[in-house]
Amino acid sequence: MKRPHSRRSKTASRDNVTRPADDSRATRHRRGVVRGATLKTAKTSFDPRHAVAVHQEPVPRHEHTLPVREGTLRVRKTPAQTRADVERLMSQMRAANERLIVSAVQAQNLSDEAHLEAVQARAELDALMSHVRAANEQLATMAAEASEREEKYRYLSGRLLTLQDEERRRLARDLHDSTGQCLAALTMNLAVVGRAKKALDAPSRRALAECQSLADQSAREVRTLAYLLHPPLLDDVGLLSTVRWYAEGFAKRSGIHVTMDLGEIGRLPETIETALFRVVQEALTNVHRHASTARASIRLTATADAVALDIHDEGHGLRDPVTQRNGRLPETLGVGIQGMRERVSQLGGTFDIEFTDSGTTVRVRVPMTRDTR
Repeated sequence: MKRPHSRRSKTASRDNVTRPADDSRATRHRRGVVRGATLKTAKTSFDPRHAVAVHQEPVPRHEHTLPVREGTLRVRKTPAQTRADVERLMSQMRAANERLIVSAVQAQNLSDEAHLEAVQARAELDALMSHVRAANEQLATMAAEASEREEKYRYLSGRLLTLQDEERRRLARDLHDSTGQCLAALTMNLAVVGRAKKALDAPSRRALAECQSLADQSAREVRTLAYLLHPPLLDDVGLLSTVRWYAEGFAKRSGIHVTMDLGEIGRLPETIETALFRVVQEALTNVHRHASTARASIRLTATADAVALDIHDEGHGLRDPVTQRNGRLPETLGVGIQGMRERVSQLGGTFDIEFTDSGTTVRVRVPMTRDTR
């Protein structure tokens, strides 16, 4: 009995040694059944002589079985930890994926909102650009209309100045040819009566003398008025002689000494001579009315391209800060000054008035273009 038992124990030990650690549950059950049968056989056939042998032979089997079980536990523990790690990593990946999806959805929503805002901004910009284009077109139309009105105004203003000069010329001619001649005839008739004044009584002689004086005064005033309206010298001998004659007469009538620096400019076009003479006439009149000075000067020069006229006085001029701005005269002050400015503007020139502590200066520059020649 000892030999078969020993053979089975060895066979079981070999089975236990060679059996893999990862048997299935059915295999482990069969192995337990075999062990139970072995123990039952050992109890029924117990022999004291063989007690030692029976007791000793299972030891190697247990010695071989324990490492196998520990190895089996170690092999089984590693996949469990790996699965936990994998599940933890998968959970983290799912959480990260969910966050990524949420972020992508939010980014998409923001992108959609940004796109919508961009579309709205584009629409608003297009509407604003449409309004700006409409406003620009309206401004262009208004500018064109304003330019057209300005051209019409300049044409009408130039035409008005031309008609004014023609009317002055006609009035001067009528005064000289009609009224002046009548006054001259009246003066001669009064002289004839004066030769027979001995036959008159004293009151008649005084009346005759008074009539002769009034007739002479009227004749001088009419002649002066005719010359001021349109001096015949301007048509006959030109601007230089006319300015000199007018300045000398102005000095006698006003008591203001006028210094003249007149260059050899020759004859100029009729429009330029008339405009410059009217500027001299109006400027000296303003000196007499507003400057409160005893001295004035006129400087007239010419180059190949332009004619320059400067009129200066040593008076106080305009010192009111309301009427004087930045050293220049406002556009709305003075009809005579506006007339001078418009005359020069009609010729394409410049008209400036400068106020300083030493007096007032009128500066005029008129180009010598083909049209003015």
